Amino acid sequence: MPDSFESIAVLGLGLIGGSIVQALAHGGYRVTGYDPDPIEAAAARGTGYTVAASAAEAVAGADLVVLAMPLPALDGALAAIEKQLAPGTVVTDVGTLKEPVLRAVRSRLPGVRFVGGHPLAGTERSGFLAGHPLLFRDAPWALVLEPDTDLQAWLSLAVLLCDLGAKPVPTTAAEQDAAVARMIGLPHVLAEALALTGLHGGQLGLSLAAGSYTSGSRVARTRPELVATWCDGNPALVGALDDAIATLTACRDTLAEGGSVRTLAEAGYRARMQWEDREFGPVDLPADPERLRQHGRDGGWITAVVEKDGPGLGELRLLGMRPVR
Repeated sequence: MPDSFESIAVLGLGLIGGSIVQALAHGGYRVTGYDPDPIEAAAARGTGYTVAASAAEAVAGADLVVLAMPLPALDGALAAIEKQLAPGTVVTDVGTLKEPVLRAVRSRLPGVRFVGGHPLAGTERSGFLAGHPLLFRDAPWALVLEPDTDLQAWLSLAVLLCDLGAKPVPTTAAEQDAAVARMIGLPHVLAEALALTGLHGGQLGLSLAAGSYTSGSRVARTRPELVATWCDGNPALVGALDDAIATLTACRDTLAEGGSVRTLAEAGYRARMQWEDREFGPVDLPADPERLRQHGRDGGWITAVVEKDGPGLGELRLLGMRPVR
């Protein structure tokens, strides 16, 4: 079976990092947090969690380090811990974009057992006190499996994430970034545009704002510097915007000619319902990286890592789910 983690360090105690600390502590894991912001550190310490005085102190003796700081702070964090990591330590992260993190870690910590990660969970709120130990329950969690990823480290993280109730999704950094361009970056850009368009319509429109406006622009309440880290440096977002602009332009031209939005509304309805109405079935997979990556491409995730009896006694298998319709 994959290795279990005895001591875990989480660097960054915002919404995601703080929720990881809480989830791990509630799950019985020994976890130490750290945040350079004294307010976040005090919030975690004041609610009963172990918080170190420095990043180096937090990672001392840890066999898993979780990088949960914003992307601009990543390089400084790596510099602070590079000489403190014990041999064999597994390092993961929770950033939205995976390729920039992968490049930074390979540059600063060559040879480290790094497995990029991205939990698809959260709200527009931020900070440790916005976190919750059940934030990741049933949430997809992209878990990067590159050709040079340490498979044992990947499997150990998959076990941990399943234990937290998350749904590990095997993927590559490039494929993950292309997907989140459409599912995270684009929705945030559209929400900002909607918020601005509504504001420019005047006070009457704002007083009449109801569910369509408030739901569509909800994530515009997210801290702008975080939105930038989720969007900047992702070439795939340009292509996603091109597709959205083409759709909006066609709609605009149809209306200008006296036509109807019904065709677009019907297509959008079918797309949304196709997503909502998916049905899933169980799968049994070998611990083979390419099979696992294909499972992720097919929309699947991992539910458990087990040893099965049979001709290959003690053979490691991964149970999962994927769409069947």
